[in-house]
Amino acid sequence: MTNVFRKAVRLFTVPIHVLAVWLTFLIALWATHGGAGGVPALCGAIAVAGILWWRSARLTSRRRAIVHGSLMILALAAVAYILVPLAPSSLAPLPVDPSAELWQTGPGRAATVYHYPADTVRSRHTALVFVHGGPGAYVRDIDRAFFASFARAGFDVVLYDQVGAGRSSLVSPDHYTHGNNVRDLAAVLARVNMPTVLVAQSYGATLVTSALANRDIRKQITHLILTEPGRIPGAAFSLDKSMSKKTTHAPDATLSPSAAVMGKLMAPRAMLAAFLPTGNGLASQEELINLYTPDVQHLLVSNSFCKGDTALLNSFHPGRFNLLANARVSRDAGKAATPDLHDMAAPVMMLLGECSYIPRGRAMEYFGVYTTARAHLIPGVGHIVWGNARGQELTRDAIIRFVDGAPGLLPNEPTKATAHLFVESGR
Repeated sequence: MTNVFRKAVRLFTVPIHVLAVWLTFLIALWATHGGAGGVPALCGAIAVAGILWWRSARLTSRRRAIVHGSLMILALAAVAYILVPLAPSSLAPLPVDPSAELWQTGPGRAATVYHYPADTVRSRHTALVFVHGGPGAYVRDIDRAFFASFARAGFDVVLYDQVGAGRSSLVSPDHYTHGNNVRDLAAVLARVNMPTVLVAQSYGATLVTSALANRDIRKQITHLILTEPGRIPGAAFSLDKSMSKKTTHAPDATLSPSAAVMGKLMAPRAMLAAFLPTGNGLASQEELINLYTPDVQHLLVSNSFCKGDTALLNSFHPGRFNLLANARVSRDAGKAATPDLHDMAAPVMMLLGECSYIPRGRAMEYFGVYTTARAHLIPGVGHIVWGNARGQELTRDAIIRFVDGAPGLLPNEPTKATAHLFVESGR
């Protein structure tokens, strides 16, 4: 029995030591906030590896000591690889865009705005402000082309890149918070300074919902349109299928990732940099922005379209996506208060895409926040409900009819009463 025990100890000694080295590195990386690019954490891992090998080498044969030492070196090599930059740490200049304006939204913060003035003949003296998703994303060329058409319908159209992504300014990573995004939106609305139709997509709905807890902001909003809304602020964690998996039966256009793309998405260095404590020094946000190359972003956006309908996906021109902003703001939004906005004067409409990849239960939670006057399921589109010509036509018509107080052409579904059945039926 003693011999069996000894053999078991020998068998598991090396894996346990390798695990100890890796844990030492991760704990030291967390404790030092990735300081000095993770070098102090690596030094700690080397020290632990050396001590463990020395203690083991004294009690075993030379051959076993060499094997043990070789495996420890491989364990350290895996750790050291995490310290190797994945992409350049400086950003290439963006091409000049004459339609882009830089609006100050707070100390050291500026959002790039795309402004399309209303047709003077048809002017409604009303703004339409679009709040994009993400977080850490930006206004896509697809969005700009679609919403510019509302200027011809008399709306003063404003779209903006949230701070930290697209053409907007970068700030210190510890300033990427949901609360700061709310304050940025408030600053944009204050500068618009006219009755406003607010259109919010995905995380944009989360952001707008927090902002509308402020009664002064509510006074400016005449209508609210939530398109494919993301999680409500402060959403509780849930493994329920309706909250964690795609529930729609219609297939989306998700691309098969190449090995190169998967290597970027699953890179341990990027994942650690995104989820280490705020302000860590492992990898710069510029490095992570450069890591999300066009091929990576095309993959991430592909599931926003329906299978076989990728014309706009193929013409999509990626901008700067900020993984650090995405991770930090997402975590912060999960801690935000969930407001009760049932008494809001502005009517609310929800628009959903037929083949959406977003778990439907997330959108249904908004019935618990707002009194929703109208909802439509847009056929033939996904998470981007203006993702093809027919979707643009139906979405534009739905928004204008809603603002004008005219009946919608599409059925009013789902409602609060039919939400559960809507999700269960895969719609």
